[in-house]
Amino acid sequence: MDGADIESRVPVSETLLFQLNTFVCPLLYEAYKDVYKARKIKIIAPQIADNKETAGAVGTGLSCGVDSLYTVAEYSKTPFPRQNLTHLCLFDVGAHNQVEADSKDPNRATELEKGRAARAERFCAENGYKFLRVRSNVHEFAPLYGQYFSLLNAAAAMSVQKLFAFYYSSSAGFAAAEAGVLTARDLASVEPFLLSMTSTGTLRYYCTGTEATRIEKTKRLAAFPPAHKFLNVCLYHTDNCGQCIKCLRTLYTLDILGELDRFADVFDLADYRKHTSRYAAMCWVRKVFAKDSFCKKLWPMIRKKYGFSPFHAAQESIRFIRSRLKIYSFAYIRHCLTGKH
Repeated sequence: MDGADIESRVPVSETLLFQLNTFVCPLLYEAYKDVYKARKIKIIAPQIADNKETAGAVGTGLSCGVDSLYTVAEYSKTPFPRQNLTHLCLFDVGAHNQVEADSKDPNRATELEKGRAARAERFCAENGYKFLRVRSNVHEFAPLYGQYFSLLNAAAAMSVQKLFAFYYSSSAGFAAAEAGVLTARDLASVEPFLLSMTSTGTLRYYCTGTEATRIEKTKRLAAFPPAHKFLNVCLYHTDNCGQCIKCLRTLYTLDILGELDRFADVFDLADYRKHTSRYAAMCWVRKVFAKDSFCKKLWPMIRKKYGFSPFHAAQESIRFIRSRLKIYSFAYIRHCLTGKH
């Protein structure tokens, strides 16, 4: 962000140092040059031969969200035994702290991390995986988790690189065919390339889920029994609240697929069905005001099923605008609505 080179006194493998300087740094420069007015940087570090030892483990992160459970469902029993998952991980590298900052609740990060760790550990115990938990203070100097989560999670896996031969990084909900151009908001559209360029001689990263849309992933989970008990997508709580946008997008999708009843253990379906007109209006509001890409896709199907209520649309629009005015300046909101972000 400051245009300063990064100097490491810790040796870096020749392969990784080459890839970072040759491919990753130029990519990040293209993404952020207009935002930070920074120059192209390089990483200076002593070189060391690639690590040759590994325990051969295969891991992925387990937040129990749609993306992570999809990876578990797809890569636990493949035709290639060496590629099958052995370890499920919870990397506390900033996601919980970002939610805490957004919610202004000083205890939210600890609450979320403990709750998700307990859920992931139970999942592993019941389904025969080993559980790995990594906690880091990286958020103290890299606070914008949503912009570079791919690199933060890759770094967490690399901190135990003698364990892993392969690590599956679950994509953030975008199919490769849907991915947009590189933007300064995040690196999701170039995640497969980025992870490839952070692999080493013994630790290989794969970006999983880019072959499927969010609706296709959710449909896969409907046929994956462990997801019926463990699916957790809530943005702010350790259990699904059923009212935040991440919960609602999942409920919309399950509703469209006709699979709601399979997930009665993790969602309050009675509340959702009681307030379908209101929640349908919230999908429209998110599509119009928040430019939510998932809601844009889901809205035509939700409208076809539940119609459009002008009263609820007006009500939810006012509620949404008020909530954003408490968080963002009017100038920032206007900037986002122009679509130039």
